[in-house]
Amino acid sequence: EILTQKLEVTLGPDTGDLKLRFGLHSGPVTAGVLRGDKSRFQLFGDTVNTAARMEHLGKIGKIHASQSTAKLLQNAGKSHWLKPREHPVQAKGKGNMQTYWVETKCGSSHRRTSSSTNTTLSDTIEKTTDNRSQRLINWNKDVLARILKQIIAHRSEIETEAPLGTSSMQHYPPTSVTIEATILDEVEDVIEFPIFKKSSKRKLDPSNIKLDDAILAQLDLLVTEIENNYKDNDFHNFQHASHVTMSVVKLLSQITGPEDHHNCPSTNKSTTQYHKNTFGITRDPLTRFACVFAALIHDVDHSGRSNGRLIQEGALIARLYNGKSIAEQNSIDVAWAIFMNRKYEELRNTLCPTKAEMQRFRQLVVNLVIATDILDKDLQKKRNIRWDRAFQKDGNTYFEESAQHMINQQATVVVEHMIQASDVIHTMQHWHIYRKWNEMLFEEMCKAYYSQEEGQETTKNPCDTWYKGEIAFFDSYIIPLANKLKDCGILGVVSEECLDFAQKNREEWKIRGQGIVKEMSKRFLSKLAKEQEYPTSIVETEEKVIISKTPFSYCENIKKEEEEEDDVLSIWA
Repeated sequence: EILTQKLEVTLGPDTGDLKLRFGLHSGPVTAGVLRGDKSRFQLFGDTVNTAARMEHLGKIGKIHASQSTAKLLQNAGKSHWLKPREHPVQAKGKGNMQTYWVETKCGSSHRRTSSSTNTTLSDTIEKTTDNRSQRLINWNKDVLARILKQIIAHRSEIETEAPLGTSSMQHYPPTSVTIEATILDEVEDVIEFPIFKKSSKRKLDPSNIKLDDAILAQLDLLVTEIENNYKDNDFHNFQHASHVTMSVVKLLSQITGPEDHHNCPSTNKSTTQYHKNTFGITRDPLTRFACVFAALIHDVDHSGRSNGRLIQEGALIARLYNGKSIAEQNSIDVAWAIFMNRKYEELRNTLCPTKAEMQRFRQLVVNLVIATDILDKDLQKKRNIRWDRAFQKDGNTYFEESAQHMINQQATVVVEHMIQASDVIHTMQHWHIYRKWNEMLFEEMCKAYYSQEEGQETTKNPCDTWYKGEIAFFDSYIIPLANKLKDCGILGVVSEECLDFAQKNREEWKIRGQGIVKEMSKRFLSKLAKEQEYPTSIVETEEKVIISKTPFSYCENIKKEEEEEDDVLSIWA
């Protein structure tokens, strides 16, 4: 747990949830690199297979060792580290094996310290939960600080067209929504990215740049304030925002051209070609900062209800934004108001010292956050048209458009699709990650549904629609989106992994989804029944689980008449 919590700062959110199981075996191995598209250094042989058996037959949080490893430890004078398992284990292809738990002196000392202070596992978990938000804040702050250093280094390399030092406070009021216009009106089909210019100046190493303490303090406060403006939803919360941010960071780090930039000859021609092949995204750290910042704020102040639900309820916020991209526009407004506060002026002027840079930063953030509205059919249709035009998949050739304009078109749609994919990245990851986030979203949607007055429901019960809805979501959105990431050609092997996981999760859901929805429904409805102010009945059928609400006055009579009885269907709040 200590190890995974430390790794979370480096590797990002959810790493702290990992549990480790170790298997050790000692013996000869063969090592080498196999040919192929996914070639990598590997170990082969019976020793490796036996170590895998030790890991498989071990337990979470323990080191499981074979007899041969145990002998080496004994020869090294570490017999006190070994604790034989009570019974031999049955290993596939090996038969019965006597194995050992490896418990180092350091580990024993740690356990003694824990017991002496009466620290239980539940205490540890509770402390981890309490510290989780702060760890996520620290991780997000470190990511933004790292990119901010890259911005400073990049700025020292290029020749700036506009004079530095113009206060960004002169641009944009704290909130931009007026009666006449909304944030949606700011969205541009094509964002202008910096034109590539080869500089003769020696580039600074970002790792050698030290940010002022005041800048770091403002950055820390900014991320903390953003976290405080996330609501305690099951899915649309700060943990989800951090998960999306981690995905954006990973996708940005995977951007490659036909040739790796580090292996390219240091000539103007090769570097220019690399700029074109990656649509200029990699050479502009301000774009990267905007991508990460947009991911961090994209669900700020989310109510836990969908845009469609807000429209059906006639919510004031829905009318404010004309019933379009409601949650997304609100998130931009709330986050931008925080960002434009005077207490962050030094940070802003370091990030965007000129009005032009602040305008482009704002434009990127607006486009990217609005791109996360994936359920608006009109917006999605426009995005598909823009994608086809950018990559000339509509059958037309646009001779009148300059090369730079085409690069800008491609860069705009690629970064928008990257944040779209990151927003639903759990569907393109390992099955257990997909299941975890899927149930969180399911519970949030169920809470929204059951918060409606009985008989006044404006949406369908997720318990009834979730199984088929997920299959349709994979087919109509997730898999086509993963295909686009692959087709754009700049994300390397990670785009293939996203598509592969999406297809596997879709097939697994098709097989197991109905049973999973039934179990999720039971868990949610049981929790809901305990929270109700009147008894509820949970009825399980072969197809689904349903909950019925009993009139309070009738329940009062039942309670008086059957106070001593244990009614298995009624759960009293």
